[in-house]
Formats: sequence, C-alpha cells, structure tokens
Amino acid sequence: MGIGPESAYSAYSAYSAYSAYSAYSAYSAYSAYSAYGASSGTNPMLTEALITNRDGIVGTRIDRIADVLPGVPDSPRNLPRLALPVRAAIFQAELGPSVDLTVDTHDNLPVATLWRRTSEREGRKRKVTFHEMVEMTGPTTEQLTTQLKHVAGYARIRPDRAAEITTQVGVPTAFFASIGFMDPARTPHTLELLYTALNFSSLLIQRTKYALAVKRPIEFSPQVQPMIETPTHGSLPSGHATEAFLIARLLWKLLIESEAPQYGDRAYWGSMLMRQAARVATNRTVAGVHFPIDSVAGAMLGLTLADHMHAMCNGGAWTSAIFDAPKFDPDHDFDWHQLYTPEGDEMKPKASSDRGAWAITKRHDRHDTDETAPALSWLWTKALGEWRDLQECDG
Repeated sequence: MGIGPESAYSAYSAYSAYSAYSAYSAYSAYSAYSAYGASSGTNPMLTEALITNRDGIVGTRIDRIADVLPGVPDSPRNLPRLALPVRAAIFQAELGPSVDLTVDTHDNLPVATLWRRTSEREGRKRKVTFHEMVEMTGPTTEQLTTQLKHVAGYARIRPDRAAEITTQVGVPTAFFASIGFMDPARTPHTLELLYTALNFSSLLIQRTKYALAVKRPIEFSPQVQPMIETPTHGSLPSGHATEAFLIARLLWKLLIESEAPQYGDRAYWGSMLMRQAARVATNRTVAGVHFPIDSVAGAMLGLTLADHMHAMCNGGAWTSAIFDAPKFDPDHDFDWHQLYTPEGDEMKPKASSDRGAWAITKRHDRHDTDETAPALSWLWTKALGEWRDLQECDG
C-alpha cells in the first residue's frame, strides 16, 4: 500500500493534481510529508553561495547582540511556525503513547487487544491506566475457505473497477475530496489532520496484522489470481478498510461540528462518506487481495480509531469494540450498516449471526482525568475552521 516519497518539488506539483495524495500512504510515514513542499535536502550550490555571501557582508566578529525574548515552551502557539515534518513528529509523539497492544490466544485462535491509555497527574508524576479499546479474534481457516466464493464472485467485475482499484492502491483522498470539498489551498489543516491519523493508524494496522497472521486469498487457490500485487503483510484487518473508515468518520465529525447548514441532513452526507469508504474496502476483495471479513474487521478498527483520535484532539467520549471473527457467518458479505449509524455518529452496540454476536461496542464517557493533547487540539481547531461557512459580518 505504500509508495516511496517523491522530491519536494515534484511532489508539490503533483499534490495540486491529487496524485501526491498517494505519497501520504500510511506506510510511507513521516518522509511523505515532503509532499507538502518541505525541503528534503540542501542545495550544495546554495550552501557555497551562502558562505561566500557572508564573507562579503559580515565583519570579523559579532559586535551587536539583539534583545531576544525567551521562547514559549510546550505551547501550540509555536506550531504555525514549524515545518510540516516537525509538526508530524510532534503529533505522533502525542498519539503513539496513547495506545498499547497485547496478543493472546483463545480456543487456539490469536486475539489482538488494543488498549487505550489515560493518565492522571499527581504532581510531577502520572498515574497511568489502560482501558480495553479493541479486541480482535482471528477467523478460522474454514471461514476463509467459505469466503473464497465472494472473492471469486467479485472477480467478475474487475474490468469495471480496474481504474478505481489501481488509483486506490495509495491513500484514496481524492475520492473523499469528491464528496467533501478538500484541496491543499482550501483545507490544508484538514489534510494534515487526516494524514496524521493515517500515520498513527499504520503502525497499529501492521502490528495487528502481524499478531493475527491471517493468510491472503492467493494462498488458498491458484484460481484467485489477484489483479494487483498481493502485499506481504496479513489479510485481516484490511488496512484499506481501516484507513477509509478512519478518514470517512473523521471527516464526518468535522462536517457535523462545523454546523454549516448544508451538512444538516446527516443521513444523506454521512451515508455518502460511509458508502465511499465501503467501496474502497470492497474494491480490495474485487482485486483478489482480501476477504470480505477483512473489511469487516478493518471498518470496525477504523471507526473506533476515529473516535479515539477525536477524543485525543477534542475531548469527549470514545468507543470500545470487540470483533469475534469465528462468530461471523462466512456466507455473509461486508455491510457497513451493521456497524455504524451516520445520523448519530454512533457505532451500533451489537451485530450477530446464527453463531452469536460477532461485534459488540460500548460508548464511554470522558473522565475528568482524561487529558487532551494541546498540539492535537490546535490541529483539530484549525481543521474545523476550514469547514465553517464564512459570514458577511466576519472580520
């Protein structure tokens, strides 16, 4: 899913045409922030020119020292003056320690548990508490064998979806920008917020895939023959599904909180964003690199991480989720409606099959001791401002 970062100048040019969005693939990590136009190196000729230039205009010693005020430590007021890669590192430093992951087994199946960390100040010390946020049990081999019929069925529409699938190998921001009006000039902080979330999620996705070690469709039959290269990492959860639903829900939260009147029809706008996320996820099954159950797990993870990200930025409630794959009916396809309701921006409390409840979620109120990250709050506020309608009386 990742592609290598481009040079600062070529990526910046491509950015305006949306092609540089793919440079922000979650697996490209921080270096992809050069797509914003940040310098990726030093021009040797400029270095030599600055040396000779200084020799020509500066005396032999510094004879005047300006009055300099001390900096403002640990303050979001510094963020607008920082380069994008520097801000990216700061945001990841806030988000990374907010979670932890453990791996166990149950009935001979792997179980990956993502924990949400909260801390309470006690003077200079902190009391750290971990809350279970996502518990994910891997599917059985028999379930995946049954799911192959979906993979085979979807292969018939590959010619119709080929353009979408190949352009969605990287992060499909352009597809979401066709719904919510995003552009580097119009919504720079929204894009920065979304890719901050994607960079954060990429590590969790890969660690969960590694823990569960679910095999890809190509390993079950030589007739699968994917239309794109199969990634080497595990199949469940789907990284594309996770990222697509993470983008969709974060963007939807921004639209809701903007209170712009055009987004008042929540069933209409929210459903469109979720339908887009679901199409991105399903296209990976069409391509032959994922089972539908991978998208179910990825959608649940992405929706849950969006709530966590929002709570880190803005406070408020968060969601915990349990995905018990063995209870998912393998004859069923992926259906996002079983997991989420856009009107209330809420995950559904339960989804079941004849095997039992395969998805369980719970909403948790914010505790008084929960802390938001000021740097992330700054980014959320800036992004939110890009969606508020301008008024004639605005300054």
